Amino acid sequence: MTTNPADSSVMTYLRRLVELTGPSGSEEDVVRRVAEFARPYADSTEIDAFGNVIAIRRAAQEGARQCIISAHMDEIGFRVRKIEADGFLRLEKVGGSDDRILPAQRVWVRTRTDRLLGVIGTKSAHLLGDADRTSVVPYAQLYVDIGARSAAEVDGMGIAIGDPVGFVGDLAELGKGSGRYTAHALDDRAGCALLLTLLERLHQESPPVTLIAVFSVQEEVGLRGVEALARHLQGDVALAIDMTAADDTPEIAGHTLRLGAGPTIKVMDFSTLAHPAIRRGLLGAAGRADLNVQHEILKGIGTDAGALQYLGKGVPTGAVSVTNRYTHSPVEVLDQADLEGAVELIHQFLLALPDMPLTFLD
Repeated sequence: MTTNPADSSVMTYLRRLVELTGPSGSEEDVVRRVAEFARPYADSTEIDAFGNVIAIRRAAQEGARQCIISAHMDEIGFRVRKIEADGFLRLEKVGGSDDRILPAQRVWVRTRTDRLLGVIGTKSAHLLGDADRTSVVPYAQLYVDIGARSAAEVDGMGIAIGDPVGFVGDLAELGKGSGRYTAHALDDRAGCALLLTLLERLHQESPPVTLIAVFSVQEEVGLRGVEALARHLQGDVALAIDMTAADDTPEIAGHTLRLGAGPTIKVMDFSTLAHPAIRRGLLGAAGRADLNVQHEILKGIGTDAGALQYLGKGVPTGAVSVTNRYTHSPVEVLDQADLEGAVELIHQFLLALPDMPLTFLD
């Protein structure tokens, strides 16, 4: 794995994962790379029929507790819906992108054998009328310019109806020495990088619990990958690792989730109410590691925890999030310290899990 000398392990993984294009249902390249990275550190690695990667690091002792931790590999994006006679591509959304930000974005169109650069077209500034300046163009009216002059040229490039389309955006630091990085698909390749880092750490020691690391697909379209797994996976505890929306920018009043203020322990979202034993355990882990943490109450978001809570007869479930500015855009931003803090938080949680009370009542 090529590394940047300034990168920690989690940032190295993140850099390699955001290079890829993998909208929901088209995660093949991400699945291959995650499985490649996980195999050296797992006792077993499986790719199921849905595309989920399940990497297991077994505990040193038989009968130890099992903890399922999930992070999703997919990103929001599009599919090619129509190829126009003049060579422009029309799109269908996959996941929750914002129509306001779509014009003038660079995108990758992934074919069976290649990845081709295109741009989402926008009317030239010199041609704008008054109505254009105050309106949002619905995504169904947008098009991708792939450089083709005709549908035949599009076909010659190997592009077909249904091909996945995703934003362009490699990992890059903002400013100089800020420790804040931008890329597309930080949601949730950052969570995948975190989970790979945990597997790497636990390879170097005898883990006190069995870690079932799940890298899931199709989270952005309804938690579908983990919902399929939840029907047969067995575990004592479940966690989701995901991003959450920072509200610390100038256009938002009443800041509650900030970059650089530490990893976030979920209280509730629209998909789950975190189990009190898991929240207590995570807060205890934060105390032992001397970590600042934030508390997440955000009804406009959902994570794999919403499906994991239904494992078996129901298991104690929670989530750890990393704050993320400009979510579901090509310029998402995270703070490296928050991501590294989340690695330490969950590691400490796992070390304490063998003796952790898991009852609902304290």
